[in-house]
Amino acid sequence: MTITLWPVVDRTRVVHAFKPGEPAAVEGPFRTLRLHEWATAGVRVTRRSGKRLGGQMTIFSSLNVEAARLARRGIRDVAGRVARAAEELESGPEFMRLQTMLADMPAHDAESVVAGTLPDNAPTALADVVKELARRTEELRARESALATLVETIAGRIAEVHEGYVLLVLVSGPTAIVPRWMAVAAGRDKVGQLLALVMDKLDAASAVVEALPAIDINNLQAHDTFSPFGRRDPRVQRITAADERLLRGQPEPLRVLVPVRIDA
Repeated sequence: MTITLWPVVDRTRVVHAFKPGEPAAVEGPFRTLRLHEWATAGVRVTRRSGKRLGGQMTIFSSLNVEAARLARRGIRDVAGRVARAAEELESGPEFMRLQTMLADMPAHDAESVVAGTLPDNAPTALADVVKELARRTEELRARESALATLVETIAGRIAEVHEGYVLLVLVSGPTAIVPRWMAVAAGRDKVGQLLALVMDKLDAASAVVEALPAIDINNLQAHDTFSPFGRRDPRVQRITAADERLLRGQPEPLRVLVPVRIDA
């Protein structure tokens, strides 16, 4: 299992990475990124509703987020290279296919995809293109060694959901407790879903922590397949109280069958 961040973002995420806490509607930060070529223009999606136009939205490669972080930290040459890698990805066939699919979707569903959630009735082709985008993003990210230490990222699968928190079983390492409101905001608050925590250091005493949707780039469609004998599956590493109640259940009355001979 290889879990990585959702590969598509909106402008809000890009601006937030450059100016944490800045309202996304403010034009200044994004204009600065574009002026210095630390961000792409994104890909414009014109949604259609029958023969009518159904509105527009702009989507970005998640590499723009990392380019914006690099720019904020003053690593500007690398920021420019990462932004060019994002542009390479956005002009590729995967983004073009995603653009076409989003254009034919209702506004709410299209926005959900960008936010990291596939609609229940999503075609397999949509899941495949998002998975391929995530894989290509990882390939381009690997070109820049500076990205390996830019932020600290932990990712895993949600094993338990409680009123105030969710329990995240990491791919490698111990479990982590994530406030449930953060998981809800990321669209990942159900058992079995993939979630990532990204810690972006601001200074020696503070950091921004984000809960973000994640994706398994090895096998997107297999995440619902579960076997209790799959010892490498994080879901078998912990038995919840609900599991215990289910396994304990109510014992069936003991029945002993005794053969009876009937003479004719």
